[in-house]
Amino acid sequence: MEQWQEEPIVEQNVTIEQTKCPACGANMAFDIETGGLKCGHCHTKTDFNDNEKVQRRAITTDVLNQHQPWKEGKIFNCANCGAKEVLTAKEIARSCAFCGSSQISASNELPGIQPDSVIPFTITEESGRERFRKWIRSRWFAPRKFKREDVREHMQAMYTPCWSFTAMTENSYQGTLGRTVTISNGKQTRTTIRWFRVAGRVNQPYTDHFIQSGERITTKNFNRLKPYNLQTVRVYRQEFLSGIIAEHYSRTLEACFGDFSTFVKQDIRRLIIRRYRADHVSVLNIQTNFHDRKFNYVLLPLYISNYTYKQKLYNFYLNGATGKIVGKYPKSAGKIFGAIFATVAIAAAVAVTVFMLM
Repeated sequence: MEQWQEEPIVEQNVTIEQTKCPACGANMAFDIETGGLKCGHCHTKTDFNDNEKVQRRAITTDVLNQHQPWKEGKIFNCANCGAKEVLTAKEIARSCAFCGSSQISASNELPGIQPDSVIPFTITEESGRERFRKWIRSRWFAPRKFKREDVREHMQAMYTPCWSFTAMTENSYQGTLGRTVTISNGKQTRTTIRWFRVAGRVNQPYTDHFIQSGERITTKNFNRLKPYNLQTVRVYRQEFLSGIIAEHYSRTLEACFGDFSTFVKQDIRRLIIRRYRADHVSVLNIQTNFHDRKFNYVLLPLYISNYTYKQKLYNFYLNGATGKIVGKYPKSAGKIFGAIFATVAIAAAVAVTVFMLM
């Protein structure tokens, strides 16, 4: 079923009430195993009653200047690494998900745009821990101490923020491109570049392109964690955050749209070069205009684990919807030297064998 709707919506303040358990009246929270709601008191389970579809919002001056508080949560600031994490108003953060530090302080002020949508967790915490265990054991160059250390103990579920952009682009271009050709006169063959002028227009749509809006995960790791299935996107409700941290965005909508614009211009440039099968560029001027600009503030599911080895912090990330794991891990100098020595020894043995057989 299609989740996205193209009609722009009017900015408004929405008060979302916690869903109560039909059996005992306690608050219900999102349950990863069933994809519905579960009562933390009597364990009653119900389906989400949300037929509302996720809508993209038009990028307007009012939206860019919006600084309304996110009333459903409060922000925790880590004094050690600078992370900003969000929990629901009644919960308490005891340690930082990114560095493990307990030097955190709460602030009731949570300015900015409230999330529009969530891609829920489908990987349970137990499954996530088992995936981390297998990933760690498969790292051949990792020190034995790292493999013995149960970094799963430091694993936390969290949502990472991103902006999803949609736009239609009109692009006009002109320039000089070149194509490598081989010329032969029957006796000699030579390679040269055949230059030619190009000019034209290309219209290209872009739909739901994710741009990271947090600062604690590198862009490289964020892109490696993709893809996320947009068919599972749900309208944001505070139940999704019950017991789960959400990183608050630190990069504004306007700044991230600038990154999106840069990506589009680079992509259009590649598209034009491919269109003419060119392998050289002398000059290529492109004028890009954006129309029907829309966005959606999406929270993406993530498990994060932190580990300190020889006073250096390592973070590992697991896509909470697909199970994909990325991150750097410590490497043993002894194992690397041993691998190099073994490779050289094998190469030398092969060379000697070949020489003896000649």
